[in-house]
Amino acid sequence: MNSEQIAIFNYLNANALGYQNRKSSTEIRVSLNLESGGVTNEYVRDLIRDMILNHGCCIGSLMWDSGYWIIQNEQELNQVCESLENRAESIRDRANALRRNWLNR
Repeated sequence: MNSEQIAIFNYLNANALGYQNRKSSTEIRVSLNLESGGVTNEYVRDLIRDMILNHGCCIGSLMWDSGYWIIQNEQELNQVCESLENRAESIRDRANALRRNWLNR
C-alpha cells in the first residue's frame, strides 16, 4: 500500500470499526487531507478499491448507505457481498436487455 492507503487504513481502524461507525469518503478525504479526484471523491474511492482488491483489506461499503468501515463479522461481510452480487446481477440484466433491444429494433 502507498502512504495514503496506509493512512486510510489506520483512520478506518481508529474511527470506523463496524457498519455503525462507517465514514463517508468526504469524511475520510477531509480528515486525511487527500485530493478528491472529482465530486464523488473518486480518488479516495479508487484508493479503497485497490486496498480491497490488491492489499487484503476487509473494507465494507453499501450502495444505498454512505460510508466505509472495517468489516467486523460475517454478517457485515455477507451484507456487503450480497449487495455487490445484486449490483452485478442488475448490470448483467441491463446488458442482456440492451442486446435484446438491439436485435428487436
